[in-house]
Parts: sequence; structure tokens; C-alpha cells
Amino acid sequence: MSQKVKIYIYVDSDIWDAFKNYVFSKYGTLHKYLGDEISRALDSYLKDAQPTHIQEFEHMISKPNKKHLKLLVWLLKNYPKEVLYSEIKLFINDYYGIDKRTVKKYLHDFLIQGNFVKTLKPIKANSDWILKVNTDRILNYLGKFISEEELREKYGIYKETFAHEEETKEKEKKSELKEYVAERLEAGDSLDEIKEKVEDFGVELSKKVVRSIARKAMRDKHA
Repeated sequence: MSQKVKIYIYVDSDIWDAFKNYVFSKYGTLHKYLGDEISRALDSYLKDAQPTHIQEFEHMISKPNKKHLKLLVWLLKNYPKEVLYSEIKLFINDYYGIDKRTVKKYLHDFLIQGNFVKTLKPIKANSDWILKVNTDRILNYLGKFISEEELREKYGIYKETFAHEEETKEKEKKSELKEYVAERLEAGDSLDEIKEKVEDFGVELSKKVVRSIARKAMRDKHA
């Protein structure tokens, strides 16, 4: 059985009352059964809704319009590594309209679901989010609809430039991660604690990998 989580949400009062009445009529009590029935209801909904949603998404991504491509070009040229959710939303509002459905269509249904960007962490001061830009994914996708020559001449996008930047970024990230692990070990953190904290780097590592990084970091530090 998967782990249970406590949720806090607002729902329509009439629907909620009807749902509780259904559970009570079925079991004679709400205790222990209310959460199980909510889980079953959500699971049933996903099984019915996901196939249609996936089909719609695959159709959209296989035949993007000019606005989809323009959004990716803008993102690649201005924010090839990380971008704030609010920056993308502002761009969409300025060029495509301020309707909430427009933001959902291009930011959530296209960029996020299409794995062109990935949520990293929220900005503590407000409700904004830092998003990691999947440069390789964007370049490969654009390459299906825009020639490499057009990318260079019309948009000033050179694939080799991003390849070099990605390699450099990966080396820097590994170096920073190794230094951080060494610092946390010296501070007395356990491997489990370090494993949780490295998620701030946008990566998920197993305990075995953290142990390997820790050993190498300490060897390099005392070499």
C-alpha cells in the first residue's frame, strides 16, 4: 500500500455533503473509510480522464502552431538555463493575451507537460517558481519544424553554443555538489540528511551515490 498524505482543499459544499452521505450509507460510518473512498474516486477519475488528455496533448505537440515555436525560441534565447514562472507568464500575457486559459494552454499544457521546463523550487518571498529549462529537449523539438540554417540566420540560435554551455554547466554543477556534500559531512550531517538536502540542486540521488560522492569529495579535500 502506498504512503498516505494529509491534504487541505476546498470543494463544493453540495458535492462534499453528497459524497459523505454516499460513504456513510455504504459503511455506516465515515471513520477510516472517507479517505479510502476519496482515493478511489480520484483514481477512477484519472483512469477516465488521462487517456483523453494524453491524446489531446500528443496531437498538439505533433502539430504546434507558430505561437508554440515562438515561445520556445524566446525561452531558448533569453533563459537557456533557468527562468521564473512569472517571466514566462508575462511573455504569454504580452503576446498571446491575459486570459487564464491562454496561460494554461501555453505554459502548463505545452511547456511543463511537454517537459520543456521543469519546476525546481518556489521563491520563498512569494508564490513564484524557479523553472529549469530543458535546452536539449527544446533544440531537438525545434529541429523537427525549423531547419538548422533558419535557426542560425533568423533567430541567432547555434546548437554548438548550447552544447558547450551544457557541458560547462554540468561540470560546474558536479563540482558544486561535491563541495556541498563535503561541507555537510564535516558539519556532521548523516547520508540520509545530505540526500534530502541535495534536492536543492535539482537532482535526486540514491544513498549509495551520495556515499560515493562523499568519499570522493573527502579524498579530494585532503589530497
